[in-house]
Amino acid sequence: MKKHTIIIGYIVDRNQLQRTLLLKLLPQLQIGGDPYQNTARVLGPLLGWKNCLVAKHKSDRSLEVLGHWQDGKLLPPTSQKLIGNAAQALYEGEAASISLKALCREFPLDELLSETPSALWIGHRIDLPEQRGVGHLCVWGEPDHVDTEATEWLIGLAVDILSGWLLSQHHAENKDYEPSSEPRDQLTGLPGPKTFDLALTHAASTYQQTQQDFLVALVDIDELTHINDHYGKLSGDKLIQRFADELLNMCRRRDQVFRLGGDEFLLLMPMTHTPPPVAKRLNRISKQIQADIPEFSLNLSMSTLSEVKGSSEELMLTIDQRLKTNKENNKNKTA
Repeated sequence: MKKHTIIIGYIVDRNQLQRTLLLKLLPQLQIGGDPYQNTARVLGPLLGWKNCLVAKHKSDRSLEVLGHWQDGKLLPPTSQKLIGNAAQALYEGEAASISLKALCREFPLDELLSETPSALWIGHRIDLPEQRGVGHLCVWGEPDHVDTEATEWLIGLAVDILSGWLLSQHHAENKDYEPSSEPRDQLTGLPGPKTFDLALTHAASTYQQTQQDFLVALVDIDELTHINDHYGKLSGDKLIQRFADELLNMCRRRDQVFRLGGDEFLLLMPMTHTPPPVAKRLNRISKQIQADIPEFSLNLSMSTLSEVKGSSEELMLTIDQRLKTNKENNKNKTA
């Protein structure tokens, strides 16, 4: 008896896929939140691969996985080493590829791919006009019964949409107020309190004119003096630098970070439909730093312009009082 193989195929309507991507991704980007995460949230179910990942190029040695769609759900953000990562070839070298397709077994050092060596990995770099390699988008899964050509095309289209969005947000960051002549903080490179005052005044004016709300978060490194005494001033300075970098990495493109002085930092964040998950992101940063410095902890207070009816003075009084209360509560818990 002869055996027969039945091949079932279907025609991919690229126009329909393009229309669906545009109708879903653009509104998702417009509602706010992290654009990398929002892209994974839309593209993951649309492509139908087991994994869809959108990462931000954090440094020469690391990536921040902000959007990872896996098996029908979005996973929490994580960090990855760039060395040995499947996407390494997208970033490094003068002739770095803008896109790449390979089997997962070719990347034995990539922790996310090690359990699926026979899976196919497809990646595409995210570029801006004057900045190459701000991130990448990739998918991986079993290569059977998938239209890899259509996948590559749709990934490229999603990258173009995301790049355009990032570029538009970058232009929107241009401030229409005179910047302060205050020099940046020598240790962290962040703008200082005078620059924050100007930015907050501008935000309050914007709120009065357009009702665009802003959130201000005051973050305090708890017991920094104790950390300096225990580990040394040099280690304390490195901690401040590391924390400043982490704050910048957790923020969206329109968010601003300032060093108020000593152990205090300020975040000025435009509001969308939902508040940015500041506390959740700071908790993740704390856990990462506590792996090296167990004593590390943070105090946080927040308020919005809408809460204080647009008064920048009232807002600062509110977050100052809340920070003092939070510090007292934390001390009572450990007493």
